[in-house]
Amino acid sequence: MKKALWGATALTLAASTSFAGGIDRSGQGVNILFEEGNFVQFTWQHASPSVTGTASVPGVPASNDVAKSYNSMSFGYKHEINENWDLALIYDQPFGAHIHYTDGPLSAALSPLPYDGLAEINSDALTALLQYNFGNGFSIHGGARALKVRGTIQSGDGILNAGSDYDFGGVLGVAYEKPEIALRVALTYATAIDSGFDGAHTAPNLSATVDRAFNVEFPESVNLDFQTGVAANTLVFGSVRWVGWGGFSLVTDGFGGGDAEWVDFTDDTLTYTLGVGQRINVKLSLALQFGFEKAGARPTTTALAPTTGSKSIGLGATYQVNDQLSISGGLTYAKPGDQYYDTGSGFDINFNDSSAWGAGIRVGYRF
Repeated sequence: MKKALWGATALTLAASTSFAGGIDRSGQGVNILFEEGNFVQFTWQHASPSVTGTASVPGVPASNDVAKSYNSMSFGYKHEINENWDLALIYDQPFGAHIHYTDGPLSAALSPLPYDGLAEINSDALTALLQYNFGNGFSIHGGARALKVRGTIQSGDGILNAGSDYDFGGVLGVAYEKPEIALRVALTYATAIDSGFDGAHTAPNLSATVDRAFNVEFPESVNLDFQTGVAANTLVFGSVRWVGWGGFSLVTDGFGGGDAEWVDFTDDTLTYTLGVGQRINVKLSLALQFGFEKAGARPTTTALAPTTGSKSIGLGATYQVNDQLSISGGLTYAKPGDQYYDTGSGFDINFNDSSAWGAGIRVGYRF
């Protein structure tokens, strides 16, 4: 059983884009550390959600298609220094949001504000990891992660445009492998990152713009990844990811005194995946994966989080072109959980029957 073949299929499915709690996007995986030899990979993902909210008061128009499609990518390089030491460098886009209320009660057409409700948040992260293999199946890995975030939020508090420079956190983990049965269990902890932002805050009526400086702590996380062979050509794999989104907030000074609360999440997230892979022949393997994330509190504390929790199913395939080159692809269908938002105007916006499609492709090269 070729570990590289199984690893590529499992990685592609785990990375296939679906809805995750908070503003999680990439899952911040470190599986490239366990590729054999020297390895480089490029991953591209696309998500196409469908989220619409209907008002609890008859006659108020719906908020249609508030979650927008987006693309993301990642790049990884793993170098085998010697039989004990490995190095990995990873670029990914771990956090993001693309929410836009173009119609309904939170749009400029129906609210007293001269702009739509919106959140456009993007991020870049660079991770450097070292792994030490003890020679008995056990290994430890650790390193540093640099995070840069930028974005725009439009709400009842006005318009906030801000960005950060790179700020730093740590990564630490342990793993056990038994290659003869394709067994691997890896536990990875990532620290919180305190990001300092500078930006501009425009008043709700657009009458003034002032500079704002503030800090946001992006949460700590724990990833548990596992896989094991259960037959000659069959692999079971999965993961558990916890992220401390509870208490995540973005608060600045407001106009006219008081605070402007832009984002406030109240729940940590816990996401489970479980899948099975089947090798068809020496070139092709297929896999099926299921995902579940527990729903959080309702109603939502922010219109920028119109769903909570999710269920998903994913299909993936890896084709081993030759000993060096592999191409993997995955397709995921997700059902984000129902949510509702209290507008403060005597009615709710109810987000029901949401869905999302995600697709991903990975090209890997061993040398």
